[in-house]
Amino acid sequence: MANYQTYSDAQLLECLQHDEEKAFTEIYNRYWEQLYRSAYRKLNDNGPAKEIVQDVLMDIWKRRSALSIDHLPAYLEKAIRFKTINYINRNKSTSLLDEFQTALYSPFEADNQVNMRDYLKLLDAWIAALPEKRRQIFVKYYFEQLSAREIAIEMNLSLKTVQNNISLTSQHLRTWLSHLMMVMIMVSSTTHLKS
Repeated sequence: MANYQTYSDAQLLECLQHDEEKAFTEIYNRYWEQLYRSAYRKLNDNGPAKEIVQDVLMDIWKRRSALSIDHLPAYLEKAIRFKTINYINRNKSTSLLDEFQTALYSPFEADNQVNMRDYLKLLDAWIAALPEKRRQIFVKYYFEQLSAREIAIEMNLSLKTVQNNISLTSQHLRTWLSHLMMVMIMVSSTTHLKS
């Protein structure tokens, strides 16, 4: 019976390609804690850190027959870094939409007879005014919940291009929302002065 604990990473990967579950178990046991610490340092959140490590390790098992890994620790750390960035980006999307929701439910809404439908129309108009490629990336990322990597593959763009577009569009939307709030405050103040 093989003692997988004595195997090198290269030997374990070779066994993995031959569907040896115990080789996978050894990789899992050998690297889980180190990967968890790495993910936790970046996120400072226990649940998502564990999920990310689980995803990375399970991905190795799922893709075992097609894997070509030269240095397992470096490969795993890169995968953790990518998944962590992806998780952070997805969380940012939520906070961005939270900012919009805050604008929707602002106290100025009732005073100015501006309802949610009006805000949503404004958002639709803002999205429609974006350059085509930027608009597609924005919609895919924030509304279809695709990752930057998935969008890059789908649109045949570099990952960096997609990430830059997401960042620029997000900043632009935040600026637009803050201007919208300022207008609402000014309109609200004017309405109160008249009444």
